[in-house]
Amino acid sequence: MTGASLKRGAITLTAANMLDFGLQFLMPIALVRLLPTSAFADYRLAWLAIGTAMAIAPFALPRSLFYFLPRHEGQARAPYVHQTLLMLLFTGALAGLALGPWNPLLPASLRAMHSAAWFMPAFLTLWVAANLIEFLPNARGDVAGQAKTIVALAVLRVVMVAAAAWSGRADVVFGALVAYAAIKVVLVLLHIGRHYGWRVFPLQMPVLRTQLVYCVPFGLASALFLLRGQADQWVAAAMFPAAAFAAFSIGAVIMPVVALVRNSVSNAIAPRLSALESSKDQDGMLRLNQRANLASAFVLLPTLMLTAVLAVHIVTVVYTDKYLLAADVMRINCLALLGVAVEVSTLTVVLNQGRFLLVADACLLLVSLAAGITGALLFGVPGAALGNVVTLAAGNAFSFWRVSRVTGVPLRRLQQWGALLRILAACAGAGALAALLDAADLVRAPLLEAVLIGAAFAVSYVAMLKLAGALPEARALFLPQGPAASATPASPTPHD
Repeated sequence: MTGASLKRGAITLTAANMLDFGLQFLMPIALVRLLPTSAFADYRLAWLAIGTAMAIAPFALPRSLFYFLPRHEGQARAPYVHQTLLMLLFTGALAGLALGPWNPLLPASLRAMHSAAWFMPAFLTLWVAANLIEFLPNARGDVAGQAKTIVALAVLRVVMVAAAAWSGRADVVFGALVAYAAIKVVLVLLHIGRHYGWRVFPLQMPVLRTQLVYCVPFGLASALFLLRGQADQWVAAAMFPAAAFAAFSIGAVIMPVVALVRNSVSNAIAPRLSALESSKDQDGMLRLNQRANLASAFVLLPTLMLTAVLAVHIVTVVYTDKYLLAADVMRINCLALLGVAVEVSTLTVVLNQGRFLLVADACLLLVSLAAGITGALLFGVPGAALGNVVTLAAGNAFSFWRVSRVTGVPLRRLQQWGALLRILAACAGAGALAALLDAADLVRAPLLEAVLIGAAFAVSYVAMLKLAGALPEARALFLPQGPAASATPASPTPHD
């Protein structure tokens, strides 16, 4: 895959996932108006539990296909796909049983959730396996097909859930979600049958052992990492009333924005990184990671800056002023996410550093819980988000240290730090201007003021990029390049 096609793939997947996120972002806005307060609380609590299940149950099995499929051809790929599906169905069923109302370890509010007894087992058994459709096309190199699948399923989900919400009943919404998960499972089965056949048994035990040996450390590390990211929500759910938890969860809406950009870029480059590692092309791996981080920084850093400035406007316009408590939580989460705007976690995966990640994330999960509880006791609901600030930055720093040690490349040469600092400086300048406009309170209407501040931020951001000398990098990353330019390789060890 060429650099141009990798760029197109990353942009295509990011656009598809952005559309998906946009539609899912609108869903709670509609549900909070269509459902009674108690039903909406059940919905938010249910997705907290589902998010926890999705942190553990997949066990890195879907992403392992990015590692194994590029290394095999033809029918040699089939056992990896078949066995992944079987294991996901099994772990999904276990997750559904573990998150039922009979589990005394769950918060009382979650155990009292209406319809939990049938919804969790039925939904999670399907949902864990259903999400395989979000990996399969890309794992075999069909980025365009993956993007189309994401978009089609996103639209279908919104239509089904919104239609169910008109009933005003949580159990009807849960039923629609189960039906949607079943449709995704059918798509998984059709894709597997078409491309890999159905000769599942007998299981190929050497292949299964190889896959599990690869997945176990990454699965545990991924679960601990994702649980660390959700620790603050569990702290809020356990320590504060349901209404406060609802506001807290709204304040965390920026987290999936960053995750979808990072995951889209990571999923687009993961097969190529795996192929480069297999051919021992370390310089190629580092160049690809550097370019991915630069592209993400141009998008993520201004997004975080503008979100922090407009937090009150976002909450007021989107969720009404009943949830203004969420604005402080949103700002703290923006600060936390600066710690992962530039990352090398994709490199730790292809460099087979799962055991290191496992130890680091186990320690950081405990730190996150302790920091969240301490912050909640000292500062109330917003303080529960402090665990993210500490652990996201620390976890990313550990990953950089480990990659530097494994590759032998000094930290100062691991990324294009000069270009990244210029982007950050441009964001800071544009953010300062936006904050001044916000403080001036020139317009009373929150939506109009937010639009004007956002427009001023965008114009000043571009101007600051030009002043900082960062526009050439942006043009090289996002605009088509001529043959001569695209043929010139980027240095793996830039000196900015």
